[in-house]
Amino acid sequence: MKTVIAYLCHHADRHDYFLSMLPVGAVSLAAQLHGSGFDVHLANFSKEGVRGALQKIEELSPDVVAVSLFTHNRIDTLRLLKEAKKRAPRLVTIAGGAHATALADTLIARAPGLDYIISGEAENALPALLKQIEAGKAPPPGVFHGERIRDLDKLPSPGSYAGPMSGVDVNEQFKTVITSRGCPYACTFCCSPGMWERTVQFRGAAHILREIEYLYRERGIIFFSIRDDNFTLRRDRVIEFCRGLRESGMYVMWNCQSRVDTVDEEMLVEMKLAGCEQIQFGVESGSAQVLERYRKGITVQQVQEAARIARRVGLYVFYYLMAGMEGEKLADVRKTIGLIRQTLPGDGIVSPVALYPGTSIYEDRKRAGAIDDGIWSARGESGIFLRDDADVAKWISMLLAELGVVREHSWYREKDFRLHRRVAGPECWVTDILEGDYYRDNERFQEAEASYLRVAGRYTDNPWGFLRLGKIFFYMGKFEEAAEYYTRVTSIVPRYYGGWLKRAESLLALGKRDEAKLCAGEAFSRNPHDFRVRNIMDILKKLGGRYA
Repeated sequence: MKTVIAYLCHHADRHDYFLSMLPVGAVSLAAQLHGSGFDVHLANFSKEGVRGALQKIEELSPDVVAVSLFTHNRIDTLRLLKEAKKRAPRLVTIAGGAHATALADTLIARAPGLDYIISGEAENALPALLKQIEAGKAPPPGVFHGERIRDLDKLPSPGSYAGPMSGVDVNEQFKTVITSRGCPYACTFCCSPGMWERTVQFRGAAHILREIEYLYRERGIIFFSIRDDNFTLRRDRVIEFCRGLRESGMYVMWNCQSRVDTVDEEMLVEMKLAGCEQIQFGVESGSAQVLERYRKGITVQQVQEAARIARRVGLYVFYYLMAGMEGEKLADVRKTIGLIRQTLPGDGIVSPVALYPGTSIYEDRKRAGAIDDGIWSARGESGIFLRDDADVAKWISMLLAELGVVREHSWYREKDFRLHRRVAGPECWVTDILEGDYYRDNERFQEAEASYLRVAGRYTDNPWGFLRLGKIFFYMGKFEEAAEYYTRVTSIVPRYYGGWLKRAESLLALGKRDEAKLCAGEAFSRNPHDFRVRNIMDILKKLGGRYA
């Protein structure tokens, strides 16, 4: 019996990097099923759309299709299930995810083509249901409640999935790592309290490191993004993970999401020494009154202090911001602008306050009679927002503009790097990389080279110094030296497609077409999704010759 674990984003979001990516939960399910001997296929239909997804499902001819259902992808996903069921009436359809969990009873009663919903965690519930179906003992259509998984280390890591896939860009998909589930806080705009009941389960540091090692050695992934609601919630685990990563001999760079009230300087130093280059804080607003309405549980002063110590350590700072809370005024937005100017985040996202089923904001409005669950089928846009007045759009534009203005001022300069070395230590290789990037961006190539050479000289198994050296020599037109540095990268991390791509580009610039073809072929075999890889393949084909 074949099961397809599938995801399809809203058609309007198909070019959005994050919304078009498979949820990590879907990958985790596929890993669990594959590891347990099930015939499973992992599919991302986001680029295909509903029509393409239907065609692919026909080609795969599965017995079961299980989808990730979120608020933003509900319209296209439910349409897909309805149409798939019409074409193959015996097909079994299953949905899970935050939207499915929050509206399980409503959806199972109203959504045509949907047989089962698994609310909560599905790693145990889905295999049990599939076994019943395969044995010819399928239960009546309805809702199944997945039990809370208390020991995440007993699950295979999502990154270990090695089964068949379609539409999955491995190099992008698997750089996303989640090391915990849940959040103890009660923000009014967030689905987490309803989904996880304000409890948190953690993966152990050793379990996380095994996943990263597999992805580094076998998939050639050298940059990771840790997407926990709050990676820094358990200080001891963070420090154990960081020290283990340093001892492993893997030199990866990474970022993570965090809360401003769960970091301190020692922790951030440990993170940077282990390769962290950016920390992303859920700030939301610079107005104490708005933070209170969000029940965020933080103060503006805590934001200021967290940003201060992050910049002192030398991590770049990213803010998640929102605009459009009930009762929010221009004066509140101006306070957020003031906070941005004072704390200098290097980047950020500004979102309108969205409604999600199960959140406090949504449930409060539902109790007041201002909204009901029918809105999710009546309206076709991917996002439905608390406010849709012109002020909110204006405020978002103001905040985005301020982030753009501040970005240049947020960049670290020579005096900052001197401070970073005093705080994080003189041998922190991330400081050298970031300093070299500063010099490179200002076309001070000799100083950039010196920074990168410190990394390459001290840490001969670290690909980042050689990568950056190759980049500046390529910029300077010194293609022979660039090719040599990129060759070092491919010897350190043979599975990393980027090293082969850059080596191919350097060899092509030298006129060494045959060698460039071989390297481009290696890059393509590791990542056929990157347009740069496809471009150099096309160029080399036009220049003549064929690939083996």
